[in-house]
Amino acid sequence: MRIVIIGAVAAGTSAAAKARRNDDFSEIVIYEKDRHISYSGCGLPYYIGDEVKKIDELTPRDAEFFKEKYNIDVKILHEVLDVNMIHKRLTIKNLLTGETFIDTFDKLIFATGARPFVPKIKGIEQRHVFFLRNVQNAIDIKSFIQEHRPKTAIIVGTGFIGFEVLVQHS
Repeated sequence: MRIVIIGAVAAGTSAAAKARRNDDFSEIVIYEKDRHISYSGCGLPYYIGDEVKKIDELTPRDAEFFKEKYNIDVKILHEVLDVNMIHKRLTIKNLLTGETFIDTFDKLIFATGARPFVPKIKGIEQRHVFFLRNVQNAIDIKSFIQEHRPKTAIIVGTGFIGFEVLVQHS
């Protein structure tokens, strides 16, 4: 049996680990288009606010960890471009090389997470406007703050992470 999971943050890596606990013999592969996997999204504001000093503290598990501990192959920087449910095939692009290839599955799990709602606001594409969804976003925000030392900021969003960013910088 070949189990393929699309997405390698909390849901994808948890699903893969659970699948492995239930089945010692299936081949399990995770495709993730980002560079970071299995990270603590709730900790991102603490990294931005310097309470967490190193981003590695929020990304304790990498592809090698999942291979060694669970025998799960995690392919980072691989984007799934197409899913063919009838033929059980995926079209995947290696974002490092640009190579596109086909993979197959017996079972498929979607664990792609969410995308930020991006309102149509003039100027939203400017380099001082950020979205906080992943580790790279947090790194970019912290770098901007350190480099430009802005005096004011607007946080849009009333979720826990937006609130924590506010608390860290009040």
